[in-house]
Amino acid sequence: MPAQKTVYQIKVTLVGSKLPIWRRILVTDKVSLGHLHAILQIAMGWTDSHLHMFTINGQAYGDPEADEAGELGSQDEYRYRLDQFVSGEGFEIRYEYDFGDSWEHILQVEKILPAEKGVRYPICISARRACPPEDVGGVWGYENFLQAISDPKHEQHDEYREWIGGDFDPEEFDLDEVNERLRHYKQYRQEVSVEYSMPKAEAGQLEKVIAWTQRLPGDVDRFDALPVRRDMLAFLSYLLENRTVGTQSTGNLPLKAVHAICAQFADPPELEGSIGDYHYRVRSEDDVWPLVYVHTLASAGGLVTGGPARIWKVTEDGLKYPQIPSPVQVVFLLQCWWHSVDWTIAFPFTGFRDGLPPGFNMVTLACLLELPVGEASSYAAFADRVIRNSGLVWPIDDQVSARDILHSAIERMVIQPLVDFSVLECEHGIKTVDRHDDSELVRIRLSPVGKGMLELLK
Repeated sequence: MPAQKTVYQIKVTLVGSKLPIWRRILVTDKVSLGHLHAILQIAMGWTDSHLHMFTINGQAYGDPEADEAGELGSQDEYRYRLDQFVSGEGFEIRYEYDFGDSWEHILQVEKILPAEKGVRYPICISARRACPPEDVGGVWGYENFLQAISDPKHEQHDEYREWIGGDFDPEEFDLDEVNERLRHYKQYRQEVSVEYSMPKAEAGQLEKVIAWTQRLPGDVDRFDALPVRRDMLAFLSYLLENRTVGTQSTGNLPLKAVHAICAQFADPPELEGSIGDYHYRVRSEDDVWPLVYVHTLASAGGLVTGGPARIWKVTEDGLKYPQIPSPVQVVFLLQCWWHSVDWTIAFPFTGFRDGLPPGFNMVTLACLLELPVGEASSYAAFADRVIRNSGLVWPIDDQVSARDILHSAIERMVIQPLVDFSVLECEHGIKTVDRHDDSELVRIRLSPVGKGMLELLK
């Protein structure tokens, strides 16, 4: 008969927390330290975004890929099993996660048991309290976080709520969800190692873009001065110089970064002010369209990577971006917007919740290329042609109102970005509605340079 499997009952305790945070898990004695790391990450609720290390009898064990130079003096955690160390009940192992915040855990072997027939290991059998958020600053930072988020008068209350994405319950723990994830723990390292990023822009033909830029007049100041290009450089520069962690729920930039980056924009947006008796203040990156716009382009173009509770980093392509000629920089960003971004972020209303019609961007491009170069054209006629050719609809019965809404949507999703890239120029008039005067887009003009940029999008 095969030997009966042995199971260790281990209590995992987060060291230093005023509110006890612990997990009680059952693992087989043959589990490697590398797989135990994945089990601990799931059981505790961490995201495996940082380095880690086991310390057993004075020797360090960790991921060999994280210590290729041997600076940490660690042994390969995948070459050692628990049963090679555990000498009996009461045996302890130290596990540290995130060397910056230094989350230290004590793993104590409470019991050594025979495996139960029909039970799938590992399994978490009991637990206490939620895992602290990543990058909150260790146990001391977590205490400050809990104080701030529970007190609306705390000076950091709004900032922390924006960072965590709303409320945070330090008592919450879902045992069933954890055990469901533990059933697939061997896939965990692969899943969490994938960077959170938007798809890269289509590669296009770099030679074609370079050849086009060489035919341009010698004066390229128009490209150097474009706010979208200058804002992108400011955005990348900030992320290079500052450790910026995405908010826990959405991956947005924290408010500190929002203020600092926007202050460096070509036309800094107002983040706080008053309209009559109403005082407004930006509470999230989502409230600042110029920053959302640049952040989206950078992600779509593969210039940055990051996400919820992850550090926003500049990629190798992002490091190269400031070095390429300014016309190529601008065309690259335009290609990102045209081919890799969901345009409904510029018009985020429920009428487009199912997305734009298939091929909408290329139908729109065809309509744009039909415009006469340098001559004013009716915007209403252009928008109607885009609506008709693409099959764009707004789901309401009042077709007059639907047409007006779609004209506004095309202005925000198509026209305004092309103005930002110096492809189009606009003329506005005044429209009176219910005795109120509003600005109305009347005519658009395709620039000669803009015509060439549009050709590069085909």
